[in-house]
Amino acid sequence: MARLVHNIQKKQHRERSQIAERRHLGLLEKKKDYKLRAENYHAKEAKLKLLRKKAKERNPDEFYFGMHSTKTDEHGIGYKENPLDVAERELSADAKKLLQTQDATYVRTMRLKELRVIERMQAELMPKATGKHTIFVNSEKEQEEFDPAEYFKTDKTLLNKRENRLKLDQLEQKQTHAQELDEGINKERVSRLKKLAAHIERERELAIVEHRLDLDRELAKGGEKEKVVKDGNVSYKWKAERKK
Repeated sequence: MARLVHNIQKKQHRERSQIAERRHLGLLEKKKDYKLRAENYHAKEAKLKLLRKKAKERNPDEFYFGMHSTKTDEHGIGYKENPLDVAERELSADAKKLLQTQDATYVRTMRLKELRVIERMQAELMPKATGKHTIFVNSEKEQEEFDPAEYFKTDKTLLNKRENRLKLDQLEQKQTHAQELDEGINKERVSRLKKLAAHIERERELAIVEHRLDLDRELAKGGEKEKVVKDGNVSYKWKAERKK
């Protein structure tokens, strides 16, 4: 008998709908809708409570290195700038014009040319590698009595200078002009270092322009891609496609 009772069709209890007089207010909220709304409200309330606590306990003298690159918008929300956009703003007028008019091949050629100039100037300005100068003698006695300054006929202070090692008679002739010679050499070195710095800055600008042109060319190709923003840096991730 019990099994017969359970098999009998029972009345279905449905949730009531919005009454006709309140239909202009929209659908009647059900319990599942209320639960979602309540959970969302309490989650935001807990987050605001935590933020208020952090703001209250904040040390006004605290410092993070990320503050150098972080800025705030008109709403007071912090954000990090894209380093590529910052670098583009710092470009010279000629570099910006080059970015708009020239193609990537020309820019790459000019950048490689600047790199070769930089490598050559660095090789000339940097100190050369030390080498060895071996002197052979006939006996141990000569080895003990060997005097490098006497052998090279120069001053002891110039023994470690392999390039343009002056002899004693040359030193006597040029002693009066030593100070003027040093000043001239220093001025020439400073001038060449300034030229090297200018070439390095030019190569940096060309590298930024080349990177931007390559990125624009890849974006113009199309294809399914995703824009990824991480710490203010914008990058693009293309979907892997099966090659034919």
